[in-house]
Amino acid sequence: MTSLITLPIRLPLEITVRAAKLGIDVLRAVTGLIEHDTADERAPWPAAEAVTPTAEPIVVEDVIVPEPPAPEIIEAAPAPPPAPAHVDREPELAYEAGPADDVGAEVHVDAPWEGYDQMRAADIVTRLKSADDATRAVVRLYEQQGKARSSVLAATG
Repeated sequence: MTSLITLPIRLPLEITVRAAKLGIDVLRAVTGLIEHDTADERAPWPAAEAVTPTAEPIVVEDVIVPEPPAPEIIEAAPAPPPAPAHVDREPELAYEAGPADDVGAEVHVDAPWEGYDQMRAADIVTRLKSADDATRAVVRLYEQQGKARSSVLAATG
């Protein structure tokens, strides 16, 4: 039971120890190869001499190697425009509207029928009982803008 509890601690440690031992063996093998290599056995590097660039193509064993293309010249991006100068004054309000300058829509409703304004409320209510919905709506709007009689408004609903 104790071995299962300590397994999360022991396992990474064991892996690290074994990797270190393997790493030492690999390092010894590589250093042994390097020690046996002598300077005399090494071939000279072909580009040891300085080469001066020429404008004509270079011929190597009947193969023409063209000059590499000239590097592209990339122009720098234009500088960004300068920042605007500091504003020393407060912003001004361009337009201010008050209740008197209300820009909302206005609705003007004409009398629903001829002689409406001279009729009594009871007569209008009697006539609304047989009226269609459109007529009731016009009477309601007209009454709300004018006298606003509660009995007529109740009959329109």
